[in-house]
Amino acid sequence: MEAPPSHFLSIETELMSTQVIEIDLTKPNVEEFSSTTKRLFWLVIISIGILAPAIIYGVPANKDLLNHFRFALPFYDSLCAGHFYPGWLSESNAGYGDPSFRFYPPALYYLLSLARYITGSWYTGTLLSISLLSLSAALGMYFWARSVLSESCAMWAAILYALAPYHVNQVYQAFLLAEFAGAAVLPFAFGFVERVCRRGRLRDVAGLAATYSLLLLTHLPLAVIGSLALAVYAAARLERESCWRRLRLLSIAALLGTGASSIYWIRMVSELKWIGVNNAVPDNSVDYSQNFLFSTFSPDNLNVWWMNILALMTLLLFVPALGLLIHRARLESRFAKLVPIMVLTLVSILMALPLSRPLWRMLPLLQQVQFPWRWLALFSMGGSLLTAATLPLWFCNRLKWERQLRLVILGSMLISVAFTLAHTVREAEYRNRRQFENDLESVRGTASVNYWVPVWAKPHPREMKSPVETAGRSVVVHEWSPEHRSFDVTAGGEGVARVRTFYYPHWVATSAGRELPTCPDTDGALLISLPADGAAVNLDFREPSRSQLSVALSVFSLLSIAILTLPLRLRGEE
Repeated sequence: MEAPPSHFLSIETELMSTQVIEIDLTKPNVEEFSSTTKRLFWLVIISIGILAPAIIYGVPANKDLLNHFRFALPFYDSLCAGHFYPGWLSESNAGYGDPSFRFYPPALYYLLSLARYITGSWYTGTLLSISLLSLSAALGMYFWARSVLSESCAMWAAILYALAPYHVNQVYQAFLLAEFAGAAVLPFAFGFVERVCRRGRLRDVAGLAATYSLLLLTHLPLAVIGSLALAVYAAARLERESCWRRLRLLSIAALLGTGASSIYWIRMVSELKWIGVNNAVPDNSVDYSQNFLFSTFSPDNLNVWWMNILALMTLLLFVPALGLLIHRARLESRFAKLVPIMVLTLVSILMALPLSRPLWRMLPLLQQVQFPWRWLALFSMGGSLLTAATLPLWFCNRLKWERQLRLVILGSMLISVAFTLAHTVREAEYRNRRQFENDLESVRGTASVNYWVPVWAKPHPREMKSPVETAGRSVVVHEWSPEHRSFDVTAGGEGVARVRTFYYPHWVATSAGRELPTCPDTDGALLISLPADGAAVNLDFREPSRSQLSVALSVFSLLSIAILTLPLRLRGEE
């Protein structure tokens, strides 16, 4: 057999290196730094380049686009009004509002609001946010892969993840923007789990805590999936000699991350009983049992039909190369460090298939993920990393593959990428600046998702011509802001005022320092019992004491995370 060219040998030597290079910051290696910089440069180019059609033609549109901005627009308005963490979305449902701010993770909307503030435009700010998330996802994959692979392989892992069919679909066809944001955070969490298990440094514990907290604050379904996946990965990665110490460190990171995000989840969990979720108007399309991959091949269920296609394209991108890697792992011990990632990848695809249905039935929390095919996000991460690990075998034909076999593997990967570009990207519906801004104007005041409607309310309450209605009494409205309203009511006997706001226990009505009784109307509107005399009524949305405790817990956890990042000498340690 003809010997491979010398430059391929040099590439192989670099790629097959499994040592993580530690750069001495006091004496930087210029050549090493230059090599890393070049690879990071390519990550930036490709992760932003995959969004070039959106930057050129406009923001990809889907029904979830309007759902996100039905939330984002009033969230930004509340921030501008001085509410650091808004508690009530006031303009939805024709002004009746809803409590969705309390249940949907806020991190994405802080990002969109910041981008809107910086750019002065929702259109530009949205494209900037998507670009930053795409870049973060690539850097996260590089960070994780660099823990177990060489720099070149880590770069290719990030590139493959950027091109993964499901990952691209999150933006171009489904506009699952919050899930796309969560998928940009999760690789960092895996990278820190790897470092905690391998090195056990407190800085890595802090990094894991911070990224896990950010995941919880970004996308709840992916946080549930990610928590299970991180546990599986950690269990497969722990070594017997240091198992208990590493397990303690991982537990500390999980507790700190959960504590840092408590400002969100404490009020969400404590108030779940007050919203309809999927019980008020059940929607079978979001029932987990109807959304397993390959559970049906009928286009009547468009979600599963399209996800089946994406799953096949994902398998074409990763599986042929993974088969060769698994074969090689049995022959060489140095591939053993990839076994936890193989386990994670296998578990991810199994959890998306009907075979895992019994496990879903046993875990009610997992059912709230709604779509088992969301596990394709985890499969895309693991598959990208493992496929990149096969690259050294390609360069010098270590497995002595026949040319035809190599062409089959490369061809399947090219088919997957071509499909992603030709269908997922090219066939997306784009909204230019004018269309996008018109869409945003039209979404204000529209009905919210049924999940967020209070249990005592109807999705379509009675239309009101004024903010406050009373029988036989005049009303003068002085202020009507998202979380504070004030109005005067003339004398006229005891009665009630119907307010164009859904009743929620945190709305408190007062007059002359005295609290007025409130209750919901038959359609959920807020009713305030009025005294017989004239009254100046103040209506305020007041956070309960547990919200203040959650803020204190978040601050304490964040300070603890910050302390763990300090050098040993500043923490008073040897």
